[in-house]
Amino acid sequence: MKNLRVLIPLYLLTFVSPCASEGFPNYLYYFQKKALEINSDDYSDGKKTAIKDKEYLGDFTNHTEEHVLMVADKTLEIMDSFEKVIKKGTFQKPDTFSINNQDSNRLNFGVGNINKATMVVASIYHDAGMKSGGYILDKEGKVVLDDNGKPKKATDGNDIRKNHALNSAIILLVDRELWKDSEIDVDTASLLCFAHSKSTSGVRDLSRKSDWSNGFDKLDRVVKAYNAEHEKKIYFNREKFENDEELLSALSTSALAIRLGDVSRDSGRHARAQNGGEIVVYRSTVNSLANDAPGEAMNARVYNYRTGFVKGLFSRQVHVGEQNNILNHTLVDESGKVYHEMTIEDGNYAPYCTFQNVIEHCGEIESAPDADIYINIQFNNDVTSHYQKVYNQMRQAYYDQKGEKAIKINFYWDK
Repeated sequence: MKNLRVLIPLYLLTFVSPCASEGFPNYLYYFQKKALEINSDDYSDGKKTAIKDKEYLGDFTNHTEEHVLMVADKTLEIMDSFEKVIKKGTFQKPDTFSINNQDSNRLNFGVGNINKATMVVASIYHDAGMKSGGYILDKEGKVVLDDNGKPKKATDGNDIRKNHALNSAIILLVDRELWKDSEIDVDTASLLCFAHSKSTSGVRDLSRKSDWSNGFDKLDRVVKAYNAEHEKKIYFNREKFENDEELLSALSTSALAIRLGDVSRDSGRHARAQNGGEIVVYRSTVNSLANDAPGEAMNARVYNYRTGFVKGLFSRQVHVGEQNNILNHTLVDESGKVYHEMTIEDGNYAPYCTFQNVIEHCGEIESAPDADIYINIQFNNDVTSHYQKVYNQMRQAYYDQKGEKAIKINFYWDK
C-alpha cells in the first residue's frame, strides 16, 4: 500500500497562472485558453450529439472540455519526464539503436525538441471531432462516399467515435490562419490529433516510418475531399516530416505523450459521460468475486444521471474499471527510467474490470516498443492475499499473451 500522492491537478486550476508548475508554465495558459475558446462550439456540438445518441455515445466516456484540459495537463507532465530521460540518453532501449540503424523503416525514438505550446493546442483540439458531420474512412483508409459519389458524413455514433481523431485534425487545419502569428506548428498539432488514435491513423508502431506514411496518405485523402467541397482550401505539409527524420522522431515522441495523456483519466467516482451526465457505479451491485470482467459487471447498476441506467455490458465494465483508477502520473525514477504510475482506489474491488483499464494504458505504451517505460500500480488500501493472487494471475496472462511486447507491471507486494 502507498499513500495517495497529494497533488492538485492543473486542469482544476485552469487559467490561474500563479499556480503553473514546471509542466505548465504561465505562458502556456494563453494557448490553452485560446484553443478552448476556438473549439467551444465543437465541444458543445459533441455533447449535443451524444445527448441525441442515447444508444451509443450517450454513455461513452467524457471527451469534452473537462477531459481535454486534463489531457493537456497530463501530456505536459509526460513531456517533462520524456525530456529528462532524452537528455540522459536513457529513453530508448539500448538494444534497439543498432537494430534501427540497420533498418531504413525504423526511427530512433526520443530524439529532437518538442514545442510545448504546440502540444497544448493539440491536446485541446484532439477530441473536437467527436461530433456529427465529419468524414468517414473505410478499412482501407479511403474516404467513404454516399450514393451520389460525395463524401458521406458521420451521423452514427460508432462512425463518429472511430473517425473523431481524423476530424479533429481537419478542424485544426481549417483553423490554420488563427495560429499563423504564433509559435504553433499546425501540421504537427494536427498530426498529433490524428495520431492519438492508433486505429484511425494506422500508426500502431510510432517508430515505424511506413505507419506514418500510411497515416499521411489517409490525411491527404481527407484534405482533398474537404477542398473539393469548400471554397476556402486547407493543406497539410507531409514533406517536412518525411524529409527530416529528427522531426519525425520528435513527432513520434510527442504522439506517445498525447496517447498516454489521453488514457490517464483520474476518473474516480462520479465521472461524467460524453452527454454530460454524471456516471455513478453502485459498487454493492458489482460482483468482485467473479472470474472475469463481464461477470463482475453483469448485474452492476451503473447510472447516467442524464439518461438513466447504462444498458451495455461493455460500457458498464469500462465505467466500473475506470472509476477505480483515481490518479495517474508519468515520472522518472532514480535510475533515469520513465515509469507510469496508476493509483487504484480499492484493490479488493472489481479486479478484472480494473485490470482491463490497466491493459488499456499498457496498449498506449506498447505503441512505442523502443521506449523504456514500465508501470507501477499503487493501491489506496491493503490488498488481501486473494486479490493479490488474482492480480498476479492477470499480469501473467498479459505477459503470456504479449511476450516480448509486454510492458513490465509492478505491484507493491512484489518488493
